[in-house]
Amino acid sequence: MSIEEAVVKRLQDLVDEAESLRRGDENGQAYDDEQIHQCAGWLTSALNIVQILCPSESNAFRKRAEEIAARKSGWVINSDVGEFMSLLKNLARDIDAGLLTSIADRARAETFDEFLDHGRAYLKEQKKQEAGVICGVVFEDTVRRICRKYNIEEVGVQLDSLISALTKIEVLTGAKAKRARVASHVRTKATHAQWEGFDISDVSATIDITQELISVQLDK
Repeated sequence: MSIEEAVVKRLQDLVDEAESLRRGDENGQAYDDEQIHQCAGWLTSALNIVQILCPSESNAFRKRAEEIAARKSGWVINSDVGEFMSLLKNLARDIDAGLLTSIADRARAETFDEFLDHGRAYLKEQKKQEAGVICGVVFEDTVRRICRKYNIEEVGVQLDSLISALTKIEVLTGAKAKRARVASHVRTKATHAQWEGFDISDVSATIDITQELISVQLDK
């Protein structure tokens, strides 16, 4: 199961759980203390999933979710669950429509950041070869993931061609494309153990452009 599938499944599970929790007595109140406690736990879980899906604090879904979860509704907390359930349903629709940044991209961005940190550590120790290998791999994977994001076929396509494709649709500016080609050069040379083909400054440039691409295209 992919990251997206796991999170979307959890979203649907929360909606299903809310169907019974949102119900109240003839006065619209929770039936007992146990239901109040269950509703409070549900709201915490629901807020957590919204914050995962919507990392930006200015996101409308997140702001509304935090407002609902912050209420002290007591015996009518079940109505908060009902309102939050509607929010989750609308959020699921936006996910289906592709209106939210890929969950997997954000998860991959965090992993890439960790690899780049290793690359920086090697660079600091003047270990050009190790840094070049790690950073070159992360750069290529980043470019390929961005291509998939924009529905650019990348399987079996050379890295330089992918950079050209991203430049053509203006995902990369001319200046960034030049920097990306330096990183592509490092990737190629490091892959074939042609260590004399690049220097430490090239590796540093590879880290910089990769981090920029991750921040702008994946880490949202």
